[in-house]
Amino acid sequence: MVYVHPYLNSDFVRFIEHGNKTGALDELIDVISRSDNVKDRNALSTAIYDREKIMSTGIGLGIAIPHVKIHEVRDLTIAVGISREGIDWDSIDGNPVHIIFLMAGSEEQHSLYLQTLSKIVLILKNPERRRKLVEAADVKTVMDLLQNI
Repeated sequence: MVYVHPYLNSDFVRFIEHGNKTGALDELIDVISRSDNVKDRNALSTAIYDREKIMSTGIGLGIAIPHVKIHEVRDLTIAVGISREGIDWDSIDGNPVHIIFLMAGSEEQHSLYLQTLSKIVLILKNPERRRKLVEAADVKTVMDLLQNI
C-alpha cells in the first residue's frame, strides 16, 4: 500500500496568499525546490508550466494537482498549498481551487508516482477532509490531517 505522508514535509506546506495560479505555482515551486531531492529549480518550473499548458491540473472539487516526473528530481517530493479564498485554475468544473498538491518525482519512479497520484486523488475525494484542510489554522493541523494516509 502506498502512503502519501512519507513524501510530505511540514516545511513544504504553505497557506497561499496569491490570488492567481501563476503566483501559487511559483510559491510552491520555490518551496519544493528547497528539497535536496530537487536538483534544478528552473527545470522543475519549466516542466510544471509545460504540463499545465497541456491540460489544467485543476481536477475539480477545489483541487489542483500539478505534477511532473523529470530527471532533475531524485525522489518523490510533495508540496501542499491551501488557499482559503480560492484561485481560478481553469479547473474541469470551473470552480476555484483551494487545495494544491504539487508533486515532483524522478523519471525512474513511474509506478510509485502513479500510485501516489492516485492516492492523493482518493484522499481528497473526502469532502470532510477537504473542508478541514481549507479551514486548518496552521501547518501542524494540515500535517495531522494527512498523516497515516
